[in-house]
Amino acid sequence: MFSAHGQWQIDIAPPTVFVNLVGAFNCEGVIALEQDALKRWQAFKPGQLQCAVVNLSDFEMTTLDSMSALKTYCKDMEMRGYRRIDYIGIDALSRKVIRELWTDSNIKIQLYLDVAAYLSQHPAYRGAAPWLD
Repeated sequence: MFSAHGQWQIDIAPPTVFVNLVGAFNCEGVIALEQDALKRWQAFKPGQLQCAVVNLSDFEMTTLDSMSALKTYCKDMEMRGYRRIDYIGIDALSRKVIRELWTDSNIKIQLYLDVAAYLSQHPAYRGAAPWLD
C-alpha cells in the first residue's frame, strides 16, 4: 500500500466550500481528501452546501488510478445538492481532466485562470479562505 500524497485545505462558509489543493495527488491522496471532506460535510444537511471553489493554482498532477476516486467524489457532490463548482488556476491539462470528471453532470462548472480573475467576478469572497486574498 502506498502512502497518501497531496495536501489540501478545506474552509466552509455555507453555502460555499473552499478547497485549496497543493502538490501531486496519488489515488490514496484523493481518497484521504474525499474522506476528510465527507467528514466535514456531515455537519451539514444535503442542499446546505451548494457551491465549491477549488484552487488548483499549486496543484501539480494526479495519477491515472485516482480518476475513479475523483469521479466518485464528484458524484457525491452532485447527490448532496451542489449546483456550481468554480475552479481557479486552470491550465490545459486540468481543463481536460475537469471536463472529463463533470461529463453528464448538471452541476455548472466555471473555470478561472487565477485568483485575481476569480475575485474580479466574485469580490465578496475575498478573504473567505486564507488563499483568497
